[in-house]
Amino acid sequence: MTGNQLYSQLRAAPRTQLHEAVPLRAPFTLYVEPTNICNFKCVYCPESFDDFEEKAGGLHRMDLAAFSRLAEQVVELGGVKTLNFYMMGEPFVNRSVPDFVRIANERKIADRTIVTSNGSLLTEDVSRGVMDAGLTFLRISIYGGTADAFARTTQSKIPLDRVRANVERFRRIRDETGGKTFLYVKMIDSGDAAENQAFLDMFSPIADEAVIEPVMNWNDPEEGNLARVDRGTLLNSEYFSKKKTVCPFPFYTLIVHADLRVSVCCVDWAKEAVVGDLRHETLAEVWRGQRLRDFQVAHLEGRKSELAACRNCTYLHTAPDNLDGLTASEFIARSPVAARPIAAE
Repeated sequence: MTGNQLYSQLRAAPRTQLHEAVPLRAPFTLYVEPTNICNFKCVYCPESFDDFEEKAGGLHRMDLAAFSRLAEQVVELGGVKTLNFYMMGEPFVNRSVPDFVRIANERKIADRTIVTSNGSLLTEDVSRGVMDAGLTFLRISIYGGTADAFARTTQSKIPLDRVRANVERFRRIRDETGGKTFLYVKMIDSGDAAENQAFLDMFSPIADEAVIEPVMNWNDPEEGNLARVDRGTLLNSEYFSKKKTVCPFPFYTLIVHADLRVSVCCVDWAKEAVVGDLRHETLAEVWRGQRLRDFQVAHLEGRKSELAACRNCTYLHTAPDNLDGLTASEFIARSPVAARPIAAE
């Protein structure tokens, strides 16, 4: 066990009162997608769609030069609280991820760095690379508590035992070298108590924290309910209990896709909530730009049904923050984004 805060404690920590703090000088959380290519085709992920590549605008890897430019632009914004190397795809398909983490930490652009991976490509070299680079949290997503369930869900030939061996090796190397990367292993609730327990029995001995996470859903794509749980049951669960009209995510997060388009939503796999493009503008220009402001105001005015990415989305109910009492006129009248200090998350 490292000296780091438990990942679950990080999630439960007191939060900034977003209602009072927005507009922010910079996003609290920046997602950087190293690639949208994945070696799994999980049945509850858009990566499994036959037309995923077409709807996602192609398959991409971010190169080192692009991330270096992005890092400088984050510095210009004053930094972020959390830098999460993940959106779609398996991050370690992009072999530059350890270098991304190193650059982020050398330039001190975030309080913490996180990689979320399926663990299949977590080789010894990759493990040592991200640890040496100073990665704060490694989150491993497991897609089945038994070998059969894992194979059915991932639709791949990579066995669960291999992933476990990779995770175990990571933990061993970290402990032997005095590394500080916190190892968090999670599985979405399978609905089967025996399978959930099998996962915990397998990973609790080698993870700093092994957790069963609640079922979520993507932003209700036309292809159907990927959570494979009745919509009513899903919305009545504890994870979706914080009902709201205004989605808080566009007010404190940005997602930089591997093709350098910028979105406001971490489930916007089809890029329907894009508010900028770093091939033509800077991160500051996107964050302070009219497209993002119009997107935010549409939510505050109760017009999210006009936004393709948002009209059928349920993901907003998983956010712990609530902006429903904030009016568009109050938001617009507040100090310019550039002049407002960033608050602690």
